[in-house]
Amino acid sequence: MSIEISLPFGNKENVKNLVFSILTSEYPLKLISLKNFIHKRYGKAVTFQAVRKATLLLVSEGVLLREGNTFLINKEWVNNSKTILEELYLKLNKRESQKTTESIGGNVTVFTFSSLNNMMRFWQQLIDEWYKKFNPKDYPYNCYQAAHLWEGLLHSDDERIIMHQLKGKKIKSYILTTGNSPLDKQIVRFYKKIGITTHLEPSSSSFDKSYYVGTYGDLVVQTQYPEEIVKELDLFFKKNKTLQDLDLVKLSEIVNKKQEIKLTVIKDINMAKQINKSIISQI
Repeated sequence: MSIEISLPFGNKENVKNLVFSILTSEYPLKLISLKNFIHKRYGKAVTFQAVRKATLLLVSEGVLLREGNTFLINKEWVNNSKTILEELYLKLNKRESQKTTESIGGNVTVFTFSSLNNMMRFWQQLIDEWYKKFNPKDYPYNCYQAAHLWEGLLHSDDERIIMHQLKGKKIKSYILTTGNSPLDKQIVRFYKKIGITTHLEPSSSSFDKSYYVGTYGDLVVQTQYPEEIVKELDLFFKKNKTLQDLDLVKLSEIVNKKQEIKLTVIKDINMAKQINKSIISQI
């Protein structure tokens, strides 16, 4: 008996394909989060209805599972697909072929950390490695979007070194923050003083409060903060009005709190360019 499997390959701009691509690294997600990811990551404006229709079609085809009001990729579908594709791979490799295939979401790696601070330390290491390998022929853009630039408070020396290195190789850097507290505004001034184009674009969207993304050439690094951390950081930035009166002990407690957090690293130049376009257009 043959097994029929629906694969969401094809046109990159197809909403089904975009929904599937996002859920390979971020899951489970609600429909509104999928819509926001499509806009933020790919720079594509889609309606909620279009995302809902595409997602439900993937559910009906067995590609996705629905858990309450969230969606994720069906492991059984993946296993069935893997078996069939492995058989196909063996058959095709018996012949000589010049054809190449394109990965749906580029090279994707997901890392899991026990705290926000551990994740950010690793993120900074990724930036440092990218800088060391950078050469003048590489795509010279670095963009970063965050709700709060808290790392500038706890790791200001590291931030100065990283930003100085990027400027040294003539990399164009842009920072967009969606926070709107007096402390957010002071941190923006800090980054401007060290020569980085930085802009504050207030947003009350729950997605913008949790979504942090950075591009480094063709590398995309992104995460979604857990809801609990989002609330604690928001409260910290509201309570601490000035740099002089910071309760750094409290901030350290928040970012070092035991909390599983995932970091997705994607090597995809087209995705990086779309994210850069979205961020720079708001600055």
